[in-house]
Amino acid sequence: MAKEQSVLLLMWIASVLLLCMIGRRRVRATVFLILIFQSMTWLISLLLSSLSLFEFPVRELPRATSINFTFEFILFPAYSVWFHYTYPERRSTVRQIGHYALFATIFVAFYSFMAKSTSLVKFHASPFWLYLTFPVALYITRRVFLWFVREEPGKSVAGLSEKRL
Repeated sequence: MAKEQSVLLLMWIASVLLLCMIGRRRVRATVFLILIFQSMTWLISLLLSSLSLFEFPVRELPRATSINFTFEFILFPAYSVWFHYTYPERRSTVRQIGHYALFATIFVAFYSFMAKSTSLVKFHASPFWLYLTFPVALYITRRVFLWFVREEPGKSVAGLSEKRL
């Protein structure tokens, strides 16, 4: 149990450090991205855990929910922000798809490592379904975000590093 609590603490520290590197002028955009992604991961994770595809034996709030708070509300939204701020907006479609594939692979590898080395997550099915749900969640988050920060009809901001964000 102490190992799992140490891992959770490290995830909190990593998430906070990652979000601190964003910068002051991007705070509003970052908070908005986090809220969008949190709502999506909450719904997807509740659905997948109710289908018994995975479970979280060690949770911070065991009476409140069947999902892990740190994973779904802290670490993965911070990872999503990192994805969006490094997205190759004005690059080829192949590079953009590769960006989704890279981040999904890192995500699935991390989740699988956590399942094998700790009791924070336990898979009852193949983790391959994560390759389907995670990129879709990133794509929807990106579309919603760009829809909200659009300057003119038909034109979205070129990347998330604009000064006005």
